Amino acid sequence: MTRASYGIDAPGAVRANIVLGVVFAAAAAAGAAWSVPAWIITVAAFLAALCFFYAAVMLWSSLVAKKRVCARLVTALALSGNERVLDAGCGRGLALIACAKKLTTGKAVGVDLWAAKDLSDNNPNATLANAAAEGVADHVAVETGDITKLPFADASFDAIISITVIHNIPSRDGRDQALRELARVLKPGGRVAIFDLLHTARYAQVLRDAGLTVEILSREILWLLPSRSLLARKP
Repeated sequence: MTRASYGIDAPGAVRANIVLGVVFAAAAAAGAAWSVPAWIITVAAFLAALCFFYAAVMLWSSLVAKKRVCARLVTALALSGNERVLDAGCGRGLALIACAKKLTTGKAVGVDLWAAKDLSDNNPNATLANAAAEGVADHVAVETGDITKLPFADASFDAIISITVIHNIPSRDGRDQALRELARVLKPGGRVAIFDLLHTARYAQVLRDAGLTVEILSREILWLLPSRSLLARKP
């Protein structure tokens, strides 16, 4: 059986840093061969190291740290097995499938716009293939949709999870609307677990304004950016 593969976040940025690192490293090597001033070689070598370092940080954040965050958020949702769970911006299914593994009679539904610039080879077929590889295909469904206008009725889900998605919405109004949509489709008594970069203090305020209680689960640095995990409950 094919192993599940959950992709790399911002693959274009990873590739760009690797390419630039190679260019700067080649420039440093050429400078040494041609006896150019030492400071030029030093600068080129430093820039090469910086590019390779950031590419490594991005890969580690995508392939290691993000999985740890996902496990923490799924645990915080405390799923009993019969819930209907939404993964808002599911990508290739990391959080979606982690939730599905906790279900017995429930269903995990993923929604995404499938932007490959945000996640490598991001498409619904890849998500469904990962669900099959992990043995949870019967508990998973995916839909194409925008999280600022979710294609679901009010109070449709017992729990919601979203990991490194909302910050991709370019405007604050758009991010606020996405959070209000998550609150709208959540059932009373339901829980929302969110991990994201940069804007999480605002997320907490918007969710509180929507009537949810919010607690901060963790603070950390991923992709060299400040990030937080939030858990919100709807009364």
